[in-house]
Amino acid sequence: MLTDTHAHLYWNSFKEDFEAIIQRALDAGVTTLINVGVDVEKSAEALKQVQETNWPENLRVYSTIGIHPHEAVKYSFNPDVSIRSDLNKIKEVYQKNISKVVAVGECGLDFAFENNPDFIPSHLSPDRLKELQIKLFQAQIDLAKKLKLPLIVHCRDDRSKNPENSETWNEVLKMVGAHPTILHCYSGLPSTTDQVIQIPNLTVSFAATLTYPKNDYLREAARILPLERILLETDCPFLPPQSKRGQRNEPANIVEIAQTVSEIKELSIEEVSNQTSENAKRIFALQL
Repeated sequence: MLTDTHAHLYWNSFKEDFEAIIQRALDAGVTTLINVGVDVEKSAEALKQVQETNWPENLRVYSTIGIHPHEAVKYSFNPDVSIRSDLNKIKEVYQKNISKVVAVGECGLDFAFENNPDFIPSHLSPDRLKELQIKLFQAQIDLAKKLKLPLIVHCRDDRSKNPENSETWNEVLKMVGAHPTILHCYSGLPSTTDQVIQIPNLTVSFAATLTYPKNDYLREAARILPLERILLETDCPFLPPQSKRGQRNEPANIVEIAQTVSEIKELSIEEVSNQTSENAKRIFALQL
């Protein structure tokens, strides 16, 4: 019983062999998928796909509403009005099927500008873009509180010059406060993990970055975090596991992440799969 808590099933790269992808997920033991929105259009598309696809009887699929921090550049003109307008639109998506939309996200902060020189348009400074991301994120935190939904948070620091930089993670933890929050594709350094362990409303979601040889700090986080605070995800079609680097990622690959956690924690893969699925059921209030 495996739950992929973060997939983007509507991505173009899945269209040609979608049925085969879903069958491979079933064969791998996946029983639940969460189809995560990243902007207004994709949030609507994610729900539409959940509602209109003829899913196998033994697979449960849900969606989310959210605006990714990379979208913050769109709100540089009159941000208060434009952000409010788009949040009303994703709220309308939620209201179309409140039993299937289970979280607000993917939202958050991404200050990794150094390795993305084209990320900042010429009319914006890095500091201004950070301000816009924070404003957009806060608006979604407020929406999640209003709708009584958990947050799925994207967070990425710029460690190109300082490998110990945790500016973005510090800001995220401060902003979400006591609200139920899933830390998607976790990348927190040991100092951040020490904080996370002390905050019971935070749940860590490990992607296949856990399998990459250089990421010993993530494997240490998986070791010390209680299994009851852990979720599994693929973030497909992105971030394939180490054995499939360079390939398209897909939900069936959640097995490799579960296996890695089971080895780290010296537990059976069945125990890891079942407990992380129970965690997802509880945190997202899934109707199974």
